[in-house]
Amino acid sequence: MSTTATDYRAAVLDIARAWEKCANARDARGIADLYTETATVLPPGMPTITGRQNIQGFWQGFFDAGASDAKLKSIKISSSGDLAYEVGEYSAMMPQPSGGTALGSGKYLVVFERQQDGHLKMAADMFSPNA
Repeated sequence: MSTTATDYRAAVLDIARAWEKCANARDARGIADLYTETATVLPPGMPTITGRQNIQGFWQGFFDAGASDAKLKSIKISSSGDLAYEVGEYSAMMPQPSGGTALGSGKYLVVFERQQDGHLKMAADMFSPNA
């Protein structure tokens, strides 16, 4: 099956919209299902999180701390072989160390991997806040 750059772009944008929808519904399981079984999340100032179940726990903790109103903006999508990546920007109400939430923004990089069934899943996810 030949995959075009357009196919990858559409699939990545679909995943980004699904991630945003799940985040705004505070659905950590729905977000976790967008990742590969052995995916890695690299959050700022924290240890690496590996595996879908641990990723679900991470996002649930984030929502429990008050994260909400996530918005993603794709800046660049590229692909080669069975891999694709997306560079983007985000904004959201973010938990604050002193408690409560505040509007925050930042950037992200996601690596996607084509699965045996032909669908893309997130294999690595790294994000960091803007200063």
